[in-house]
Amino acid sequence: GDRGSDSVFGQEDNDTIFGGRDNDFVDGGFGNDSLSGDLGSDTLIGGQGIDTISGGGDIDVFELAIGEGLDIITDFVPEQDIILLDKSTFTAISSDSGTGFSVDAEFAIVTSDASAETSEAVIVYNSNNGKLFYNANGTAAEFGSAGEFANLTNTASISEDDFLLRG
Repeated sequence: GDRGSDSVFGQEDNDTIFGGRDNDFVDGGFGNDSLSGDLGSDTLIGGQGIDTISGGGDIDVFELAIGEGLDIITDFVPEQDIILLDKSTFTAISSDSGTGFSVDAEFAIVTSDASAETSEAVIVYNSNNGKLFYNANGTAAEFGSAGEFANLTNTASISEDDFLLRG
């Protein structure tokens, strides 16, 4: 990307993409990609495959999806960075669009994967290992056709306010 606000798109292979300075839009596309926003407030989308994503400095938006592979976020900063979930993909979410979850029971923080699987929340975060889970069954326990969709490797102490719901 280098200087300026860039839009950079990966293709079908395993890509390494750097946004560079300024505010960039980086989309890995298909494959197992490595994305770096670097400086600036960036929007990063892993796409399909197992992707490693670093936002860099400033406020970054990590747009996540289900069924497209696992996104590994290396440097999420709570109360600064944002996890964007589109309600057309995360269809069990009934909270209003905007910051946080308007339905309190839709987000939970647990300390084990077993607790995540038995949680009745739609989005579940394991604070011990950084895994984010989607419960496609809505308020029923077990994940249904979903499960882990992202991992915050720095096991940040996130809250519902670190999410932006769209759709």
